[in-house]
Amino acid sequence: MTTLLPPLATAQSKFCERSTPAPPDDEVKARHEKFVDAFLVKKDVVEAFTYIASDYINNGARGGAQGALDFLSRVWTNQTITVRRTHYATNTSRLNYDGAYGKNIIDRYRWEGGCIAEHWDRGEVWPEEGDKGSGAGG
Repeated sequence: MTTLLPPLATAQSKFCERSTPAPPDDEVKARHEKFVDAFLVKKDVVEAFTYIASDYINNGARGGAQGALDFLSRVWTNQTITVRRTHYATNTSRLNYDGAYGKNIIDRYRWEGGCIAEHWDRGEVWPEEGDKGSGAGG
């Protein structure tokens, strides 16, 4: 069965502007929690992308922030999502959920200046107890 996507359109969001100096870690954690609520609970990608920097790096996919927003705005609101768990530690956050694109999905985000600056979703693993969340690659 072929699934047809709605026509391409450019979604509009006010992308996150980095703060200098970077906000304290507890403020970034609160922003992470708001991002989780917008992205996974309300499934409001326009709101979720207000936490993503315009020059964000989407590892494993092309198009950066605007490309990801355009794609997700066409498909995300109709997803059935079950949140398994979320995690934030020192400028790194992870989301673990089930959705139409698979079970046990893990997205990892690097925060910089209070904004999401980079994303990984290929081969990610949940951090071990006590992991501070740092490290690149994925």
